[in-house]
Amino acid sequence: MEYQWKMRRHPWVAGAIALVIAWSAGTAAAAPAAAAAAAPAPPPVRVRVITGGLTIPWDIAFMSPTRYLITERSGALRVGSTSGGASRVVSADFSDLFVVAESGLLGLALHPQFATNRLFYTCQSHAPAMDNRVVRWRLSVDGSAAVRVGAQVLTGIPLGPIHNGCRLLFGPDAKLWVTTGDAGVGTSPQDLESLGGKVLRINADGSAPADNPWAASPGDARFVWNIGHRNVQGLARRPGTSQLWTSEHGPDRDDEVNLVRKGRNYGWDPIFGDGSPGYNQRVPMTDLVKFPDAVRAAWTSGIPTIATAGISFVTGARWGSYDGALLVAQLKGAGVMVLTLSPAGAVTSRREFPALNDRFGRLRTVRQGPDGALYVLTANGAGTDTILRVAPTG
Repeated sequence: MEYQWKMRRHPWVAGAIALVIAWSAGTAAAAPAAAAAAAPAPPPVRVRVITGGLTIPWDIAFMSPTRYLITERSGALRVGSTSGGASRVVSADFSDLFVVAESGLLGLALHPQFATNRLFYTCQSHAPAMDNRVVRWRLSVDGSAAVRVGAQVLTGIPLGPIHNGCRLLFGPDAKLWVTTGDAGVGTSPQDLESLGGKVLRINADGSAPADNPWAASPGDARFVWNIGHRNVQGLARRPGTSQLWTSEHGPDRDDEVNLVRKGRNYGWDPIFGDGSPGYNQRVPMTDLVKFPDAVRAAWTSGIPTIATAGISFVTGARWGSYDGALLVAQLKGAGVMVLTLSPAGAVTSRREFPALNDRFGRLRTVRQGPDGALYVLTANGAGTDTILRVAPTG
């Protein structure tokens, strides 16, 4: 998570951790040469800053091979160019935007027919209703103005100073996927009538698709695709497949990368067993005791967490050993993780992206553009943030 919560560990946990560390050290020392030989070389890349002076840019969506939209959490919407620079959309009504801590202007997605209808969608925090909601906009041809179109597409997503989720993605069937956080409310992830701690799937007009798992529900459950999440901030579709992937913040352990499955429970349930109110950070991220059928994470950080954020698949022969890999931006980890996956979705290797790690601070979003390059948004705040263009040079 972005604002780490202090947790007091029991003595037996400390002992167990010590044993694991000792075992790991012995194992690593046994065959360092073999491990090094097995790791393929990263592709040579060029990294350059194409836009600076931003404050917590959150999401990016490409309107053409050279033009993109970006959101800043503080409420700025900008149009940028891959050659450099991003100008503010000067006319856009964000008067009802609520910006505190992790809330504000967050996820962004273009309508599948954006080229002709100029529609795009944002996931944003709203006052005075105090919820997160999906809003539909139309961008002017010159990019100077955006107006809201119709009523809000989806309302009632729980809002908190933490755990707001809010990543958006249109699938090939023109359905809109929405990730949500639990907003620090312990009962939300397992409550089907709460939109918090879920992966949602809706039609572009905000109605519920008939093939959603709880489509017959008269309440908010009709929008839900799966449940049991803490704070899902990454969302990406694997090219050439029907696989949808997410990344999720854990408490002080077990950030996760997950394969999205219909109607399933991912096992986060931060309530106290004695029924007392509050938010229990000490429960497992995927509680297989309470929920034996919960979906196990494809990858988990263990201890410590890295604060997994935006994700993207990268493709193209010029990316060499990274071709087809899942890239995961890290906030606390200040870099990008590279996961290689089997066709079925098992993680077969984990690496770091040397050109990006520990060089640019916290990284919020990584996205492959139409030109094949990666576009990376930093998240350091106070006007210091940038958009990085990362292109293979091989």
